[in-house]
Amino acid sequence: MMESSTIRAQIEALTAELNSIRERIKEAKEERTRIIEELKTLRAQRAKLLSDLPGLKERYRSIVSKRRELMESFKNLANERKARLAELKELRELLQAKNSQIREMEKQARTPTSILREEINRLEWQLQTKVLSLEEENRIINKIKRLNELLAKAEALKKEKNSTLEMKALLSSLRIQVEDLSKKLGNLREEINKLSQERDFLRSRIDEIVKKNVELKTLINEKQEQVNKLSAMIEELVRKQGEIREKLSQLHKDLERSKISQIIDAKKQEIMEKLKKGGKLTFEELKILYGELEDFESE
Repeated sequence: MMESSTIRAQIEALTAELNSIRERIKEAKEERTRIIEELKTLRAQRAKLLSDLPGLKERYRSIVSKRRELMESFKNLANERKARLAELKELRELLQAKNSQIREMEKQARTPTSILREEINRLEWQLQTKVLSLEEENRIINKIKRLNELLAKAEALKKEKNSTLEMKALLSSLRIQVEDLSKKLGNLREEINKLSQERDFLRSRIDEIVKKNVELKTLINEKQEQVNKLSAMIEELVRKQGEIREKLSQLHKDLERSKISQIIDAKKQEIMEKLKKGGKLTFEELKILYGELEDFESE
């Protein structure tokens, strides 16, 4: 059996180790509690972050769809404006040709149609009412013929001028249409630019949230791993604590046995001295002298 001093030394060592384990368990539990609180905060942040994502994605899809529609409208209006501009160019060229033609016709038809008709009517009246020589009659007929030719040219000129008026009206209408289409295109371009800016902002925000979510998820996993390791460490320390408590319990029993053994040995020494002197032993003394250690442990 070990000596009491040895047992006490072991008890002191194990008690110190037990206190150290208790402190480590306390610190580990405090650290685990702190990390669990951090996890709650991080998970709440992630939940809040992700709660915004569906709305942002829906808004993004809506803007992309609206922008696509406006782009299609812009394309159609641009094509329509291009067609009107082509018509405008063609009409301008026609009008320039008409004006050139009219200028040439004006050189040959300077006299107004009213004067020409009046002169033709006067000459025809002379033919009908006056007695003319053959030479005078031929002269008047030839003049009427020339005047009718001039009248035909003057009427053709008038017709061409009326035609140019219609072309100018159409030209003005086309210009108004082109200006209106240009204005609509400008408004559409401005609206498309605004949608593009909002689309880009939302795309950036969504990417930012996705990136932040990945970072939070990684951090949460790391923190959860720390909690798991701390829980495993606490479990191991608690197990070790139980083992040390069992050892201490056994050592305390051994210490008690050692004390009893020392007391019994001392008593036996006294009894042996009494016996050497011829003293008479009592029942208790005999029990001590010949008994086993186990007989006294329960007492």
